Amino acid sequence: MTLGYTALLSAIFLALERLNSTDRRMSPHYLANYLYLPFYLAAVYLLQAAFTPYFSWVITATGGGVLARLRTPLGEIVVTIVFALVWDLWQYWIHRWQHTSPILWESHKLHHSDTDISSSTQGRHHLLNYVLNLVCYAPILLLFGGFAPHAVGAFLMFRLWGFVNHANLRISFGPLTSVIAGPQWHRIHHSTQPEHLDKNFATFFPFIDRLFGTYYKPARNEYPPTGLVGGNSEPFVVQATVSPFLQWYRGLLRINRTHA
Repeated sequence: MTLGYTALLSAIFLALERLNSTDRRMSPHYLANYLYLPFYLAAVYLLQAAFTPYFSWVITATGGGVLARLRTPLGEIVVTIVFALVWDLWQYWIHRWQHTSPILWESHKLHHSDTDISSSTQGRHHLLNYVLNLVCYAPILLLFGGFAPHAVGAFLMFRLWGFVNHANLRISFGPLTSVIAGPQWHRIHHSTQPEHLDKNFATFFPFIDRLFGTYYKPARNEYPPTGLVGGNSEPFVVQATVSPFLQWYRGLLRINRTHA
């Protein structure tokens, strides 16, 4: 099901991006991202299966989640909204941690290395990035247990919005920019411009960035270049596989030489 949704959304957004582009040539980044995506999704399923005992233990230990009592027909809608808010607040701090920690950055920079950000960038993640999310998921389980958001909410959150945020479309949400994340607002997060560094971490709700001082409101026609500051010389295959391990190893060598 996930693969089907992903393929359909990929096709829709690719068509929209082609229609709204003056350059009809397809960036090689599109091809690399789409070729990588099926392998990434397969590995995600395996990781989820591997972490199931851990999740089950946390859910059992917390009595099914603090908010379990709200799971009535009406409560499901309420909890879905609360879930979206709490989840985005949770991912904000995980995401910000990845940018401030040199160690975690090595497993996150693949996502930011795309110099032609597009809807295909939504699946451009190193697997270690996902492992971190799974390891740190306990607070969500503590509150919500095994609760799954309403199907509509889950689709918007975990299927559609990654495509929306990363779409290479010159779309501004205007006065709603501070209310809901969109392509222009999230592009700032991927920008190589110094004034945009470490801004706009939220996935859905920009007010979270306002709360913690990382909000940047893009100007009317502000669509900056994207990629890694200083550029990137590693091939995609290296970035998506061994790069974090190589960088960590080199870091340990530098520390050893410093203390030798």
